[in-house]
Amino acid sequence: MFLSNLSIKRPIFATVMILALVTLGVFSYRRLAVDMFPDVEIPVVSVVTKFPGSSPETVEREVSKRIEEAVNPISGVKHVLSTSRESVSTVVIMFHLEVRVNDAAQEVRAKVGAIRGDLPKGIEEPIIQKLDFAAFPIASLAVRSERLSPRDLTTLVEKKIKKRFENLSGVGKIDLVGAAKREVNVNLDPFRMEALGMGVDEVIAGLQSENVNTPLGRLNRGGTE
Repeated sequence: MFLSNLSIKRPIFATVMILALVTLGVFSYRRLAVDMFPDVEIPVVSVVTKFPGSSPETVEREVSKRIEEAVNPISGVKHVLSTSRESVSTVVIMFHLEVRVNDAAQEVRAKVGAIRGDLPKGIEEPIIQKLDFAAFPIASLAVRSERLSPRDLTTLVEKKIKKRFENLSGVGKIDLVGAAKREVNVNLDPFRMEALGMGVDEVIAGLQSENVNTPLGRLNRGGTE
């Protein structure tokens, strides 16, 4: 009512006020900060555990279920989801928004550490991570070649392309996915092993003892190291 009366009685003043408000609005809009990746903290923690050579059923029974039971009593837990695949268990713990993600991760780490002795001996150390939007990839690059073999292409990407991107300003981390890795399969002859009185563990120990990385120094030739 006041604004309508003011506009009727003093139209020039009302027009000037409206123009001033519009001008201030445009000026403020241009100064608003815009961030494509804002710092958002969502209390979600994941536990990834590798159990090499195990079926999804075994992973669920021996790893996922036990971790779920350990983290469920934590205060502030909203949902617990798990995925059991061949050789890999992934447990995602979602907390209520008022829970600080650092505190949540510390609680999860303590609970998983408390049951570490109850988990199978063949598992790798559980990886506990917070959901971090800043760690999400902002760009993906696919590399293919019709002339290079997968191994040569992997070497090219690792030695040259990846290093060049890592030297760019603002690049925090580069992950290489799908690279060809050298693998040697050892087929065991059970009859020969029985004749020699050897077991699988002895073969594994022998291979591990021979597979040693030893520094050999540097070789300089013609200005090339």
